[in-house]
Amino acid sequence: MAQDASNALQPSLLLIFRASVASIIFLVWLILSGRTFHIFRGIERVDILKLIYLGILNIPMNQLLYLEGIKYTTPANSALLYAMTPALVFLFTLLVHREAPSLWKITGIIVAFTGVALIIFEEEGGVLGSQHTLGNILIFVAVVAWSLYTMYGRDLVRKYGALRVTGLNMILGTLIYLPIGVVASDLTAIHSMKVAIWEEILYLGIFASVINYVLWFFALGRLQTSKVAIFQNLQPVMTTIMALALGKVVFTLQLFGGGILALIGVIIVQFAN
Repeated sequence: MAQDASNALQPSLLLIFRASVASIIFLVWLILSGRTFHIFRGIERVDILKLIYLGILNIPMNQLLYLEGIKYTTPANSALLYAMTPALVFLFTLLVHREAPSLWKITGIIVAFTGVALIIFEEEGGVLGSQHTLGNILIFVAVVAWSLYTMYGRDLVRKYGALRVTGLNMILGTLIYLPIGVVASDLTAIHSMKVAIWEEILYLGIFASVINYVLWFFALGRLQTSKVAIFQNLQPVMTTIMALALGKVVFTLQLFGGGILALIGVIIVQFAN
């Protein structure tokens, strides 16, 4: 769905609509549930700054880079790269807290990143200038932003709840992105947008940006990261199967091997915890 929409519409313009749909839904919910237009009531000032940081990681970085990258790569590559999230969260946590990892954790990270390298450079001989490789690199940077978003958002979710934290950072991220998106986009394309594109925008805004984000933080706030990761790792498997069935990806041994290594590495890191 995201790939079709990104191919039909400029990603920067697509994100304006996707983020706006999600933000409007969250804004209405926050006003109705809090019975006040002061949606930041009860939020500490230092936490508002953290929410702004999450919003930047979420919209201008994760979502924009994802939509730009998915134009050139495949849904299977994207899903396999996003499966790296638990390993990256663990790595960033080590760096922030300056902890010494165990041998198993180091092994898992090395295995996972070997798989990522195979996925990123799995087509056209791994030429950096190829569009497919560029797409994979953009997706991987988006995954880095998503991992940081997950790491820094977890404590806020436990403090204020998944819905509120997701809604507030989505709104803030959208407000920060809108001026950038307007300048970077060809707004005249709006006049030629077909009904199918609007349907895809609604799907991405409601399901991918509202329901998916809330469920992700809700799970992280109540379950161990290792348990959430196990279920998350089903996503690239199902996505690859569906992409193969729909002809959206060509099976290669390098993609298969890279995917297996990435998933094994993540599993090693999680069980080492």
